[in-house]
Amino acid sequence: MFRRPRRPGPLHGERLAARGGGRGEVDFDFCYNTSSYGTRAVDALVRAVGIDVVVSGSDRPYAPPVIPDLGADAAVHALRTARPARLLNGRT
Repeated sequence: MFRRPRRPGPLHGERLAARGGGRGEVDFDFCYNTSSYGTRAVDALVRAVGIDVVVSGSDRPYAPPVIPDLGADAAVHALRTARPARLLNGRT
């Protein structure tokens, strides 16, 4: 399943925890597509849900892909290579 975060749902984890709820489990069969998101939005999403469920996409031909500057080559590799491969080929 793909989801493009149109509302800050995944970012409400702290709010839910403050009200006595848990943060929930991560569904590794689910991913968030970050087409056209900038570095701050991708960073916030990764911090909220973890990098394992975030995949980098693009809005081509309307906009070029954004390569977020998350401060580590490993993060960009996860978003642009490892996670898309797992999405297309299944869990490894």
